[in-house]
Amino acid sequence: MTTHHSACSNHLAAAALGVLCLTAAAPACAEANSPQVNMFDGQWHFSLTPYLWLPTIYTSASFAGPLGIAPGVDADMHTTPGTYLHNLSFAFFLGGEARKGEWSLFTDYMYLKFKDQNASVRTVTGPAGLVTRVVDRGSTMDLKSNVWTLAGGYTAWRRGNSHLDILVGTRYLSMDTSLDWSVDGAAGLLPGRQRSLSSHVDKWDAIVGLKGQLNLSDDGKWFMPYYLDVGTGSRNTTWQALLGAGYRYGWGDVTLVLRNLSYDFSGHHADNIDARFTGLGLGATFVF
Repeated sequence: MTTHHSACSNHLAAAALGVLCLTAAAPACAEANSPQVNMFDGQWHFSLTPYLWLPTIYTSASFAGPLGIAPGVDADMHTTPGTYLHNLSFAFFLGGEARKGEWSLFTDYMYLKFKDQNASVRTVTGPAGLVTRVVDRGSTMDLKSNVWTLAGGYTAWRRGNSHLDILVGTRYLSMDTSLDWSVDGAAGLLPGRQRSLSSHVDKWDAIVGLKGQLNLSDDGKWFMPYYLDVGTGSRNTTWQALLGAGYRYGWGDVTLVLRNLSYDFSGHHADNIDARFTGLGLGATFVF
């Protein structure tokens, strides 16, 4: 009875988190142009976008293994909201924008932390540098990610409520993963070993891109937000894109989007974490 009550409490906590975060839209690129507000009148306009985004997550991580046993361990994780919500510690998503005429500054922040997701160890590098494929016997992975985007934009094209902004800025990634791995190696060389490994990435990338919206109705209430950026750092590339549909109210917008955020690292390093977040986002942009 206690176990069942605990499981229900976890589900209720996750549901409460969803209710608190609901009102989300695309990250700050969901423009806050209600029909009653002219965002291009030369005055300062501000907006905040709390949103809910629970993407499917794909990661491929490289860990520094125990010296003398395995200098390197490579593992994959694929998890969906229906799986990681059971072990979700915390999630927070918020976007914002400041605009004056054709110039704008926007930001987006996401935080996601969960544990005990099924993972699969692909290869283990032995002491002599020999890469060995292994049989996974039930590995699990924890993940904590912080992603912050900050960029300035200029409106290069506008017609009514439709417009296109060119942007330049930066994105910061901080990601921690930990792996409890249990594998059998070739010829029984790694029988039943189970150890905890961890990996950490801190990356700043320069990004360029575009964002905006297209008007979909004569009354200006229905619109389509869009966003695309690409970026790079010292040994990685990143890109983000979204497309959706929104509706304007007097206080702001409600938007539903499909969003993707990806990181790809080159070379083989112990702290590489290739990651892709893909899923629907829902929320609201409040204008003030």
